[in-house]
Amino acid sequence: MNQITNRRLTIDDRRPIQGRHTEFTGEQKFRFLCHEKLACFNRCCRDINIFLSPYDVLRMSRKLGLQTGDFLDRYTTRLLPGGAGFPVVLIKMREDADLGCPFVTEGGCSIYDERPWSCRMAPVEIRGENKYGFAFDSNHCRGLLEDREWTVAEWMKNQGIEGYAKLEKGFAPIQTRLRFTGLSSLDEHIREMFFMVCYDLDRFRRYVFESSFLRTFAVSDETAGSIKHDDLALLQYGFKWLAGDFDLRKSMTVRDEVFNK
Repeated sequence: MNQITNRRLTIDDRRPIQGRHTEFTGEQKFRFLCHEKLACFNRCCRDINIFLSPYDVLRMSRKLGLQTGDFLDRYTTRLLPGGAGFPVVLIKMREDADLGCPFVTEGGCSIYDERPWSCRMAPVEIRGENKYGFAFDSNHCRGLLEDREWTVAEWMKNQGIEGYAKLEKGFAPIQTRLRFTGLSSLDEHIREMFFMVCYDLDRFRRYVFESSFLRTFAVSDETAGSIKHDDLALLQYGFKWLAGDFDLRKSMTVRDEVFNK
C-alpha cells in the first residue's frame, strides 16, 4: 500500500498491517472487508461513541416506526461539547449488554439499511482535507486483514453515503450563523430551537403548523405545501430557517403558542 506511515509488517513480512497508524488519500487503495465469519464481528459496535446526524435520526426513527421525539428519548443521549455551544446526539449504549449498540443482534445490525453515517463510513475516518485513516487497529478489527481493496469513493458508494452531503446541505452553516446572546435563558432557547429543528422533526412540524409560524415568517403557500408532509423538505427548510431567517423574539412567541397551551 502506498505512503503508509509508521510501516508495520505482517508475520510473513510482505505487506503492511493496517491500523490507526495508517494514513491514505482518497485516491489510494485500502483493504477492508467485514463479514460474520470474522472473530470480531459486531465487536466494533460496543462501548463507542456513535454520533448521529439529523438525517440519521430521521431515517432511523422512520425505520423503527417512531416519532422523532420518541426515538430520541428511547435510543439517544444529548451532549453539549465543552458544556456550551450546540448539542450533539449519540446512540445510547445498552448498560445491560456490555455497552453494546441497542440495534445490534447476533446476526448483525437490525437497522442495517438505515444505519448511521458513521457506521457506514467505519472503519475509515476523516482526518483532514483528502486525508483518511482507520478508527481501529487490526487486533480489534480483523476486517483490516482482508484482501478486498477500495478507494474512499468506492467505499462511500458501496455504503450508500454519496447522497448524504446533498440531503444535509445547509446544516453546517447553522453553527456559524446562529449566534448566542450571552444570556443563559435566551441561549438555552436557541439550543432548544437548534435541537428541535435539526433532530426532533415531528416536534418542529407541530411548531410550524400549529401556530402562527407560517404567517409570522412569511412562508409562501408553495413552501408550506411542500414541507407539510415531506420530511426531507421540512428538514432542509429548517436548516435554512435557522441559518438565515431565525428571529429570537418571534421564535419565542411561536414556541409559547404551541407548547405552553
